[in-house]
Order: sequence, then C-alpha cells, then structure tokens
Amino acid sequence: MSQTDLPSEPPQPSAAAKPRRDRSPEARRAARRKKAERETRVIALLNCGVSIAEIARRERVTERRIRMMAQEILNKRAPRAPAEYVALQVNRLNEALIVATSAMSNANLDAIDRVVKIVRELDRYHGLGAGADGPRRLRAGRTLPLALASPEAKDIAAP
Repeated sequence: MSQTDLPSEPPQPSAAAKPRRDRSPEARRAARRKKAERETRVIALLNCGVSIAEIARRERVTERRIRMMAQEILNKRAPRAPAEYVALQVNRLNEALIVATSAMSNANLDAIDRVVKIVRELDRYHGLGAGADGPRRLRAGRTLPLALASPEAKDIAAP
C-alpha cells in the first residue's frame, strides 16, 4: 500500500474557529452564577451612584450593554401588574378560606376568627368592604343592598 492510499488526516480546526460551547449542566450553572454575580455588581454600583460609563469601563462592555442589563434586571424585579397581583392574592385567600372553613367545621372555635378575617380580606379585594364612611359602592351611585327584596315586595311597591 502506498502512502497515497492511506486515508488523509482530518482537517485541524483553524485558530480562528470558535470551540464548541460546553452545554453540560455544570457549565450552565457556572454561567448563571457568573451572570448573577455581574448583575449584583452592576446593581450595587448603580446604587452607589457610579455612572453608566464607569460601570461599562469596569465590566469591559459598552454603555449600551450596561443600560440594557440594568433594564433587564429592573424588569425582572419589578412587581407584577396590579391585576395579576390581586388575582394571586384572591387565590391565596380562597385556599386559606377552604382550610379555615374545614377547621371550623371540626368544632375548632379559633378557626371562626380566621374565617371572619379571611372573608373580610376577600371583601376588601373585591371592593365590598365597609369602611368608616359606610358601605362601599359597587358602581357610581349604587350602594350594596342590605337584603334582597322578595318578588311579592316588588309587586306591592310597583306603581
């Protein structure tokens, strides 16, 4: 067999070619940790009053990147929209009410107080709680009814 018949060596990657990224769980954990450390540094520097330009110089990135990073961090930490928050709280209160009602039905007298407090909070989230100025209004000009009228009362009251 001559040397020309031998299989050729696989081409070696050039120095300019990027190595493949390590996608192992350890490498991903390390990358997340590094990102969290950088975010912590950036926020700490911003809290101390350091300028964006100075932070970019220290982190060896552009000012635009620092601004984007700060915006991403603030968006992650921002409170949820009020409607989402209210829905979350109402769901939590509903679950607590189920547990408290169950405890109350087992002759646990301490649970009565809990049920009353939870119902009060649910009323508050639904805008139905009574304040110092009396019952809250459902819509402009309408107050909550104290009791439902019977169908006979409507016939009597009708002109």
